Amino acid sequence: MNELAMNTEAPSPIRTIDTMPAYARVWVYKAARALSHAEQKLVRERGVAFTSTWAAHGSQLDACVDVLHDRFVVVGVDEAQAEASGCSVDKSVGFIKQLEHDLNLMLTDRMVVVYERDGEAASCRLQELPDLLKEAVITPDTIVFDDLVGTVADLRARFRVPLKSSWMQRFL
Repeated sequence: MNELAMNTEAPSPIRTIDTMPAYARVWVYKAARALSHAEQKLVRERGVAFTSTWAAHGSQLDACVDVLHDRFVVVGVDEAQAEASGCSVDKSVGFIKQLEHDLNLMLTDRMVVVYERDGEAASCRLQELPDLLKEAVITPDTIVFDDLVGTVADLRARFRVPLKSSWMQRFL
């Protein structure tokens, strides 16, 4: 029998953040610039490799790594079967740090603000926000990305919100 005929198992679909349950925990990392298609492909491929071995106290985690809006690397884990422990969370941060190194890109800079301008994602430094508001480059109604979401439900409901509805409203 040839090898192809013996392997009747269909390849498992790649897990994306869209296929995760609403209660799944997420960590959102952002880039100050758009990731190229090649970079996004690399992130997703490495994400599949990472999540296929990611475990907490010996239990495999049901997890995924995805790229959203060309700028955000999202790590999601369904903790229904096993909770991500301190050590496993540290491993995910190590994965992100390795991506930063390999892509020569900062994903853990919390001072980056990503917002929509003319239908495209743009970014600025947090300390630039007051001046951009004064110049009306950004307004209270400008859509911003709130990377402080903690679950898939939050990601769906309040990841893209007007600035006036985000934690950044304090700059108004």
